[in-house]
Amino acid sequence: MRNKNLLLLVVAFGIYFSAFGQIEKQPDQEGKIKGNLVHTVLFWLNNPGSKEDRDVFEKGVHKLLKQCKFITSSHIGVPADTATRPIVDASYTYCVVITFESKEAHDKYQVDPLHKKFVEESKDLWHKVMVYDSEHL
Repeated sequence: MRNKNLLLLVVAFGIYFSAFGQIEKQPDQEGKIKGNLVHTVLFWLNNPGSKEDRDVFEKGVHKLLKQCKFITSSHIGVPADTATRPIVDASYTYCVVITFESKEAHDKYQVDPLHKKFVEESKDLWHKVMVYDSEHL
């Protein structure tokens, strides 16, 4: 009888902790990007080998990302050292990903003096920019 009760207790705890884990991790929330609109910008610098140009660009981007109140979250990066495949484009110099809570926040960002100043001060550093905007489903 004692073994049967112990077995029932173990099973009950197993079910409890299994259910608890399900409550804590909702599949639709795992790994979700913070923000409803994702603004991905790829930059191709004129002189990607110039430390001075890269420093100016990075300083400007970091200032913009840190100070703009409309940005929910952000990332700045360079092409990852992943396997070369026909579907991978690693020709850009920088990738900047910014998220916003809404299209309205994105639209305010576009006319924000901080954004305009960054573009004005940095536009001579690049020869190509591509923007990909997407909204959360």
